[in-house]
Amino acid sequence: MKNISYLLLFSGFFLLSSCEKYFDEKTDISLVVPQTLDDFQAILDAKPRGMNSSALAGFLSSDDLFLGPAILARLNYREVSAYFWRKDFYLPDEVGSDWNNAYRKVFHANLVLDGLKGYKTRSVAEENRAKILEASAKFYRALGHFESLSYFAEYYNSTNSMQLGVPIRLTSDLNQKAKRSTQKDSYQQIIDDLKFGLNILPDKPEVPTRPSAWAAHALLSRIYLYMGDYEAAYIHANATLEIDDVLMDYAKLNSNLTYSFQIFNSEVIHYGELISGRYAYDASTFVNPEIVRLYSKDDLRLFYFFKNSSVDSLKNFRGNYTGDYYIFGGLAINEVLLNRAEAAVRIGQNDRALESVNYLLANRINPASFQPYVGVKDNDLLNIIMLERRKELVFRGIRWLDLKRYNNDPSTAITLFRNYNVENSTLPPRDIRYVIPIPPKEIALNPMQQNPR
Repeated sequence: MKNISYLLLFSGFFLLSSCEKYFDEKTDISLVVPQTLDDFQAILDAKPRGMNSSALAGFLSSDDLFLGPAILARLNYREVSAYFWRKDFYLPDEVGSDWNNAYRKVFHANLVLDGLKGYKTRSVAEENRAKILEASAKFYRALGHFESLSYFAEYYNSTNSMQLGVPIRLTSDLNQKAKRSTQKDSYQQIIDDLKFGLNILPDKPEVPTRPSAWAAHALLSRIYLYMGDYEAAYIHANATLEIDDVLMDYAKLNSNLTYSFQIFNSEVIHYGELISGRYAYDASTFVNPEIVRLYSKDDLRLFYFFKNSSVDSLKNFRGNYTGDYYIFGGLAINEVLLNRAEAAVRIGQNDRALESVNYLLANRINPASFQPYVGVKDNDLLNIIMLERRKELVFRGIRWLDLKRYNNDPSTAITLFRNYNVENSTLPPRDIRYVIPIPPKEIALNPMQQNPR
């Protein structure tokens, strides 16, 4: 492969790309243009803190975890602020990694898309490959923009067309400043990018780190569920599961593994990790004990998700779909199955919702004691699905999204509490602190409206 090189300059700060395998340093980004389809693929395959990494801020602010004194003492200012939902979120000159990670993904995608515009294919095979690369780049651009929108904008309100979204960047030209779009325009661009690849990308990927139609449908089901468009969420969840819906049977797992699940296991649709933070794998990072109490003794997740910690009453998490201590942040069949179940019950398809939740539980509960739900519907069924979503998707980085959408309905709204020494914090439903501030350094370099905190 022909090596390409660039220095990633984004929004006024310099960031050397972490994929040194492919890139060497250059000082003038205008001179750097990927030359081959292999070059474009190399950019999209950049894994270290790149295309397959997602933000940690929502995880740290969620009620999935409980941090002990040892790890709290080692966190930086922004991490402590996120955990306790403080109003002062950043130090004055701090550049937030969550913002940067999302837009680094967008930049890489745009770099490929801009390069492909001038690429002349020499065969039908090259033309097809270029089209797949274009669809893959748009998948990652959508993923980056949605990640930013999830954390740096309010919960979507379909009745407010002027509600602030995030900057939507459609070019790799860093001289072009991008202002905040409306939420309506932000979501439309994200959805358009994902739908572009539905009939171009392969149904299933060559490797789980690459996009596919399977992954595009799965991400659309997540996005539409978050937006409250349950018809569309149901359609895309169904389309995902029509490609493959086979769950692991937890009763047949190897119980002797340090981490319960292998990397690239059969439920992984698109592989991703949350950006590594010290608290993600520290022994003083505990599972919220309220979650552990939700599982019955015959629930196999109680064993495969958790392990005993150094504190008798608390558990550490070991159920990552990464095969190690990194927190899984990708897309998987179990999430999409629950997306379909919730969307189905919300549009009145109780039988399909019941079928989905029973299928999940048949692969999670000890077979000797499993009893399927029968005849449950409407709000009672919705409550069951929300409970199973809580138990199945713990430590997956999507609880923050669920909290924001649950809080839009008074009947499902949740108040969060943190109690630690002299610092007691409360986060009421729909509080402005559900929206993370844009890093001040970013606003200084690219003026835009800040989120109130």
